[in-house]
Amino acid sequence: YEGHPAPSMETGRARQAALEMDCSAAQSDSFGRFRRLMKNAMTWETAMTPMKHLRRAEKALHSMSSSDIGGEAPIHVPDMVTFRNARVALIQDLYETLPRLGFDLAVFSSIDDDEIYLCISLQDEKAQSAYLLRHNTALRVRKDVVRKLGVVQPPDEYTSSPPKVRFDHRTVANLHKAGILESSDPRELYETFHGRDQRGSIVSGKDRFRLIFREVCNHLDLDAAKHDNIIVDWYPCHSPLWMQNLDSAWASWRRLCDLSFKQPVSMIHDYFGSRVAFSFAWNGLYCKCLLALSIFAIMLEAVGFIAKRYDYASATVNRRIVLAFSVVVTIWARTAFNLWLREQEFLLHLWDMGGESEGQTVRPSFHGESKPSPADQNLMEKQYPEHLAQHRKFASASVTILFCACVAMVMVIWYKIFEENMNVVASIVLAITITIFSALYNIMVPLLTDWENHKYQSTYYDSFLWKQFLFQSVNRYFAFFQLSVKQRYTAVGCPEQGCLAVIRTQLITTLAILSLTRIFEVVVASLIVRFKIWLEDFFLRRSKGSDQVMHNRSFIELQSKFGEARLQGQIQNMLQLVLSLGFVLLFGVVAPIIVPFCLAVFMVQLRATAFLLLKYTKRTLPRQQWGIGLWQWIISLLMQLSILFSGFLIAVYGDTFTGMPTITKTAGVLLYVLSMQVMCFLVDVIVPKKCSEVDILLSRRRRVQQVILRKSEEFTPSVASGNPDELNGITAYYAAEVAKADWKKIPHMQSGNSRETRERATWLARNLPRSRACKRETAAGQPRDMLRGHPRAHRLAAKNPIESR
Repeated sequence: YEGHPAPSMETGRARQAALEMDCSAAQSDSFGRFRRLMKNAMTWETAMTPMKHLRRAEKALHSMSSSDIGGEAPIHVPDMVTFRNARVALIQDLYETLPRLGFDLAVFSSIDDDEIYLCISLQDEKAQSAYLLRHNTALRVRKDVVRKLGVVQPPDEYTSSPPKVRFDHRTVANLHKAGILESSDPRELYETFHGRDQRGSIVSGKDRFRLIFREVCNHLDLDAAKHDNIIVDWYPCHSPLWMQNLDSAWASWRRLCDLSFKQPVSMIHDYFGSRVAFSFAWNGLYCKCLLALSIFAIMLEAVGFIAKRYDYASATVNRRIVLAFSVVVTIWARTAFNLWLREQEFLLHLWDMGGESEGQTVRPSFHGESKPSPADQNLMEKQYPEHLAQHRKFASASVTILFCACVAMVMVIWYKIFEENMNVVASIVLAITITIFSALYNIMVPLLTDWENHKYQSTYYDSFLWKQFLFQSVNRYFAFFQLSVKQRYTAVGCPEQGCLAVIRTQLITTLAILSLTRIFEVVVASLIVRFKIWLEDFFLRRSKGSDQVMHNRSFIELQSKFGEARLQGQIQNMLQLVLSLGFVLLFGVVAPIIVPFCLAVFMVQLRATAFLLLKYTKRTLPRQQWGIGLWQWIISLLMQLSILFSGFLIAVYGDTFTGMPTITKTAGVLLYVLSMQVMCFLVDVIVPKKCSEVDILLSRRRRVQQVILRKSEEFTPSVASGNPDELNGITAYYAAEVAKADWKKIPHMQSGNSRETRERATWLARNLPRSRACKRETAAGQPRDMLRGHPRAHRLAAKNPIESR
């Protein structure tokens, strides 16, 4: 938490003393009260888990009247562990352990006196430096330092962003001695972030959250404590200053009609982390691309409308629209994808992110046996048998496939019911069915993913993502695939306007309903937060009889009523966009008018998600992610499927293939796919995937790092004092003669006296067959001249290790 007054001096002294202790020793007996309490709860009744036992004890205590327990006297039940005991032990252990780890603590009561808020922050500069050195952290260099170093770079270009340099007090001190910095304060060299400290801090709030979360999770699983009702909630707090800046530049509803879609992605990255920043950057780029495609789609729909007014057959017009727009969608999709790859590459280097995200972050809820670590067998770490993990993943995947099969069966039943009358009612029923199945699986997928027992956060995220995409893609697309493939082969057949007209009507109506549903979800999410606050205020008025107490509620306490944007919410937001994009890629050739609908979804999602994140959502834990992750592969998969499906539509409904045999239609599909792959290759040549600005950015950063290193080394303790022939153990023979250019005093190399020559002579004497030609000369120390005529000289020289050296 940032923004609360500093703790008492007593806590500060405890923290300062802890900084001089070994961290492992400080953590050895951490959370002793809570651990002993849980152990007692388990030994009290082995057949029950601690949490079940605590709930039963709490229920028994609540069933007693106040007179039975002595009014407000402390509750005491012999040989029984209660939630109250567990909570008291936990907060006491937190207050004892965290200051020893360098964290500041503060505590306050809620305005209705039913909750205790424990605030953790990292403000001490020595503690910050200790964590920076422990984790070998690199910090961003200030922009004005680049100018002081004498490096001239355009200040207004993104490619002039300063590099990161490893945190080291010696580098700061050396640059101060060189006259680059005015003082040896690290703030002079590294970028600062301003909050409570007017001077600024070299550690951003995002990085401090990660440090606090990592250290706390070494001892306590916060999510499990929340689930088992030991704590009410935990969350990183918002910064009012950052919220004000982001609101004016990004999250205002006034920007909904801003067609430039500009976003402060670097500010989003510094506040929410790279995972959220990349999702918004991708959303903004595809808003621009969809805007361009919408113009062409509207023009094509207008041409089709005019053609129908002049007595052209509707079925013929629809078939020709498919052929024309399929090529356009393929070129557009490849161009937008390449543009995103370029922007993603630039942002990755701009934010100094390598090829790995938080892949090695162990999840606190991971359970397994304590075994020697594969990296170092002296260390013990939790491990789970690989074959059991694979069995769990297989079972989880089987359940997901079973759910997909159930959805497909329901869609088949829907088609059978409305086969003869595909009207608006059919679209409404389909949209309701899709929404209900989505809600049911949203409840199921966290349970399945948690049961898989993933060790690392990255694998958990990917597994959650894949299951969601697999199910939701079947849920959203299967009905329309069924219409495309099966409609013309049924007993009813195609209507007078053609089968494509039925698909167009269902696509437009269903997508419009789903888009309105998403807007409704955003409105409901904000109303729920407002209702929670109103409800608490209502009961406070009744109990206190005054409105003054509501004005005393702090912003920190207010955030506890906000919604959450954890992993499931982040995947859900991105999934809505990818599924909408899939409608354009797969079915846009049938109904180009759905492109503006998809653009509306992207625009509303862009501003609505930003609005919710700042106004009605707890600040999410800043997570690192390399680009958009697996979403990139999913989008590429949708692009390839769109090419194949467009070829199928052309072969089935096109005028050219009418009445042709199946083999001819199959050949036509393959020819279309091949031609589109050639088209994609040409797009890659015109719009390359590699960003040319990355090379400029890297070269400028390397130059700044080289200058900093050179300036710092100038004031590193030197060995340039003492005898020039022997500098602190470093030998430089005849240095004085070389300096005076007195070449006559430099002697010849005496081969017989050198150590290497003596070693060579000894080896040859031991290995060379004795003969008249080299019997005495080898011992004399001149083996090379005496061996010149020997028949085995060449082979011996090749074998001689000393000669090779």
